[in-house]
Amino acid sequence: MEKRARFVWGIDRLWPGPIEFDDPRLLLHPLHIEFRNQRVSGLPFSILRDFIDEFEDVQIDAGAVSHKDVMDLLMIGCQRATIDLFAKDKEIALGHAVTERVMVRVKLPSEVSLTYITDTLTPRLQEVKQFGPRSAVLISQRKGDLSFVMDRLPANLRNSFSWWLAPDEGDMVSLRSNDHIAGWVLDGARVLGD
Repeated sequence: MEKRARFVWGIDRLWPGPIEFDDPRLLLHPLHIEFRNQRVSGLPFSILRDFIDEFEDVQIDAGAVSHKDVMDLLMIGCQRATIDLFAKDKEIALGHAVTERVMVRVKLPSEVSLTYITDTLTPRLQEVKQFGPRSAVLISQRKGDLSFVMDRLPANLRNSFSWWLAPDEGDMVSLRSNDHIAGWVLDGARVLGD
C-alpha cells in the first residue's frame, strides 16, 4: 500500500512546513499536492510543470469540476488528477473516457453524519460508479470522520473503487477493513520528518 506526502501549494512554498519547492527530501516520496480556494485556470502552470518535472511522481487535487481542467493538469505531467464527485456527470464521464489517471475527489463536509452518508454520499457514489473513474481520494476535514465514513460505506461501493485516503489526522487511521485501499495521503511535513 502506497503512502504519499500531502502538501498544500502556497505562494512560495509547500505547507505544512513550510517546505521549499526545491527541498531534496521531496524526491524520496510520491507527492499529493492540493490547491485550495483557487480556480484551475489560475494555477501557476509554468512553475507547477517545472516542479513536476523535478519530482515526477506527483498527483494533483485542484478541486477541478471540468474534464478540461483535469486534462490541463495531466498534460503538464502529473501522475493523476482529481475531479470533484459532485461535478456534472458529463464532465466526470469525459475525463474518465480519456484516461484512467483521473480520480474522483470525495471531500467530506466539516460535519459528517450518518444521514450525509446514506442520503448524499452513497447515492452519488452509486451514480458515479456507473460512468466514472475507478479511483477515488477521500478527504476528511475533522478527526474521526474518515474512518466513520469508510466503515459505513456499503460493501459494493467500497469494492467499486480503489481508495486513496487523506485523513484529517494526517496519519493512517484504523479501519474495519483495508480492502481496496490503494494508498494513504499523509501529512507531508511528518512524512519528511519535520
